[in-house]
Amino acid sequence: MKKLRIYIAGPYNPVEATRSISPIHDASRIAQIHVDKAIEIANALIEKGHYIYCPHLNHYIHTHYSCKKDYLYWWYKEDITFLKYWANALFYIEDSYGARKELELAKKRKLRIFYKLEEVPKVE
Repeated sequence: MKKLRIYIAGPYNPVEATRSISPIHDASRIAQIHVDKAIEIANALIEKGHYIYCPHLNHYIHTHYSCKKDYLYWWYKEDITFLKYWANALFYIEDSYGARKELELAKKRKLRIFYKLEEVPKVE
């Protein structure tokens, strides 16, 4: 099996989650939960021998004190370039507005799509 370039798609935006499950003051905690889950998936994919792009890691740039404005939509446009021009596979963690859009693009590009770690082959 040749190394894949896997884009990790899953929820990040805590505002979407807080509408249905918790007060808005939980937003940073929810974002961190989403980032942690994506990092777990990223490490598992790396262990299988693949290259990864984990857009959730931009959370740390976005929340850093040197970030002077809200780049949320800028980041999304930046992340999508990796899906459009670099990735040849997508790992879909779970549903969210952004992840659905990423899944649609991956299907349109006819990328390999994985929903479970067990589906991802190990690089020999």
